Amino acid sequence: MNVPPGERGRVVTSGAGATSLRLARIRAYPLKGAGGFDLSEARLDSLGIPGDRRWMLVNETGQFLSQRTHPRLALLRVEPRKDSGDPLGFQVSAPGRKPFGLAPEDAGGVWRKARLHGEEVKGLEVSGGTGWFSDFLEDPCRLLFFPLESNRPVDPAFAAGHRTAFSDGYPLHLTTVESLVDLNHRLRDPVDMLRFRPNLVVTGGTPWEEDRWRVLEVGSVRLHLVKPCARCAVTTVDQGSGQGGKEPLRTLGGFRGWEGKAYFGQNVVFRGAGSFRVGETVRILEEGEVRPPLLRQERRDPGVPG
Repeated sequence: MNVPPGERGRVVTSGAGATSLRLARIRAYPLKGAGGFDLSEARLDSLGIPGDRRWMLVNETGQFLSQRTHPRLALLRVEPRKDSGDPLGFQVSAPGRKPFGLAPEDAGGVWRKARLHGEEVKGLEVSGGTGWFSDFLEDPCRLLFFPLESNRPVDPAFAAGHRTAFSDGYPLHLTTVESLVDLNHRLRDPVDMLRFRPNLVVTGGTPWEEDRWRVLEVGSVRLHLVKPCARCAVTTVDQGSGQGGKEPLRTLGGFRGWEGKAYFGQNVVFRGAGSFRVGETVRILEEGEVRPPLLRQERRDPGVPG
C-alpha cells in the first residue's frame, strides 16, 4: 500500500496495542445516497462489504445524485430481500410507494458513463428502475449497477492497488462512538451516527483517537486507515426526515477544521479476504501522527464540498 512519506507511523508492539476497543456496528448502503441497514457480521468481497454502494442514481447528463442535491434520498429504505437467495438481492421502499427490487441480474448489457466527484466512472444501466426513482425524486434519473468485475481504483497517492465501487472514494468508512459523543456535547441538538454514513463503528477508546490510527485488526481483516474523511453537506440532512440544516457541519468546522474542510471519521482500505462480526475486539497494530493537523479556530460554516 502506498502511504505518503512521513505518514507510515509507528508499529505498536505486542501488548501495547491491547485495548478495550471493539466493533460496535457494521452497516451497508447498497444504493448510494439512500438509507442502509445493519449487519451482525460481514465477509468482505474484493470491493468491501457485499453490496455496499453497488448501485447509484445519475441524472440525464450522467452526474451522480446524492443527498447534497436530493435530500429525499434519505427517505429511501434499503434492506435485504427475504425471498432472495442472492446476497446481493435488496429491496428499496419509500413512503407511499410499492417496494422496488435491486438485483444484479436486472442490470442489462448497456454501459453508461457517469461523473462522481469529477471522476468518470461506468456502470450497467438498470432500465427498470428509471421510472420508479424518477417519480419519487421528481427528477429524471437512471439507475446504474457496478459489477464485481469492474475496476475503479482509489486514489493511488493514498492506497495504490486498491479499488472501490460507487463510494465517494474508498471501500470502507470508519467512525467511533466516542468522537460522536464529544461532538454531540458541543451541539444544541445531538445527531446520530447515521449522519456520517459509516460502514464500521468502533467503540471503547477516547474521542478522536482514530486520528492516530494507521492499521487495525478486527476478526481476520487488517484495516488500513489511509485518509481522514472530509465531510460535506450530507451530514446536515436528517436521515429520518430528509430535512437539511447547518449542523453538525458548522460546529465541526470550528474545532475539526483544516484547509477549509471539516473532518470526521477515516477512509479505509483492507488487505485480502476476511470477515468480522459485531462485538469483536479491535486491535491497534500501527499508529502515527495526528492526521490531519487540525487547527483550533472559531466556529464557522466551512461550506465543505462533496
